[in-house]
Amino acid sequence: MIFRRPELEKDNPIAPQPYVGPRRRLAMARAAALENSREVGDMNETLQTLVNAASQLLRNLPKVRRPGKSVKVLQDAIAHAEQVLAAENRSRI
Repeated sequence: MIFRRPELEKDNPIAPQPYVGPRRRLAMARAAALENSREVGDMNETLQTLVNAASQLLRNLPKVRRPGKSVKVLQDAIAHAEQVLAAENRSRI
């Protein structure tokens, strides 16, 4: 007599999920958290580089009495990005 095991059949939508024990579940959660922290670190570095470049661009612009709308938007974006980076650094400490 042949017993069929639907959980072993490929692409079976009604197959029950295999049991994942607590050790493996915690190990998978730790691995996901580590991967997520690397992505956050990379994003923070990228954001810091972008803020530095935008700040340098604004410093190199000629001084005018009334800055244009795009300059104001860029200044606001830099301020917001610096707030986000500062908050992220505070949460790590």
